[in-house]
Amino acid sequence: MLFNLISASVLVFGLALQAQGHAIISPALGVTGTPVRNDVQQPSSAKECGNVNIASTLGSTTPIVANADGSFNATIQNFNAGKDGSRQVKAVVDGTATGKSFVAATVTKNGDLAPTNVGTQQLTVQLPANTKCTGGSSKDSCLVSFTTAGGFGNCVVVQQKAAGATATKAASSASAASASASAAAGKGKGENDGHSANNAAAGHKSSSDNTSTCNQKRDERAVGTRAARTYREMEEAAM
Repeated sequence: MLFNLISASVLVFGLALQAQGHAIISPALGVTGTPVRNDVQQPSSAKECGNVNIASTLGSTTPIVANADGSFNATIQNFNAGKDGSRQVKAVVDGTATGKSFVAATVTKNGDLAPTNVGTQQLTVQLPANTKCTGGSSKDSCLVSFTTAGGFGNCVVVQQKAAGATATKAASSASAASASASAAAGKGKGENDGHSANNAAAGHKSSSDNTSTCNQKRDERAVGTRAARTYREMEEAAM
């Protein structure tokens, strides 16, 4: 009897401590206005957004607009200090925004593991390369689930504008254009080299023709001179 009472007390105490271990990332999925402790979820691999109904809250949640490079910022707030109120997070993203297919994202600016105070910090997250957000009525939303080192967290909606969605495509197009320009430059150089070679050959032929003409004229002059000399000799002999 006493053992059961002690065990129950320990369990209640543990749950009470756990209830104090809260931190939330804003703007949180399904939360309107300023978040409070009770809005915090406990994400798991089976339910990355906790107990929030994704389908009914996705359209009404304020989205975070991602930058063109696929990065975005969010704010984390803890309600108590220590590791239970950790502001250090990991993040996963679901491009369909259905909560069914999450992959790891990179947290490039994280919060404190065991803060000594209660407050807020800025987080920066980089979506995986080639991520395309296709969820929501506008077909441009992703779900990002945050889990703190204390095991708490929630989901946020990230909206990917057209510039962000096409950033990778634009980079690929620029690379292709550069390759085409290089190929065109190489082709132009080859054509110029060919023209130069043809011009050189034509010049050589012209020079050869000129040389032959000069030689022919010299031969004609030589023949004329010999004929004149023979004629004079014949006249002298006749006299």
